[in-house]
Amino acid sequence: MSNSKPVLALPSTAEETVKVDIDDTYKLKELGPVVVNEDGTMSRINNWHEMADIERDNVNRILLKRNRERLARLKAKADAENPSS
Repeated sequence: MSNSKPVLALPSTAEETVKVDIDDTYKLKELGPVVVNEDGTMSRINNWHEMADIERDNVNRILLKRNRERLARLKAKADAENPSS
């Protein structure tokens, strides 16, 4: 007997399909804002869909400032490590 679990298949078709071209851009507001972490990795806020509008506004305001600061620090660090670029 095998202890492996059966592999589940993906659905055969999606309920809604959208044609996307390479140069198209989309805002994924339902997923919430992107968080730039100290090490430069990115993540999202897990409970974004549960937040009230006032909470979302506050998070957006704080994250915008913090992300800009972190990106500036990361860019400065990269420039210091690679001065010829």
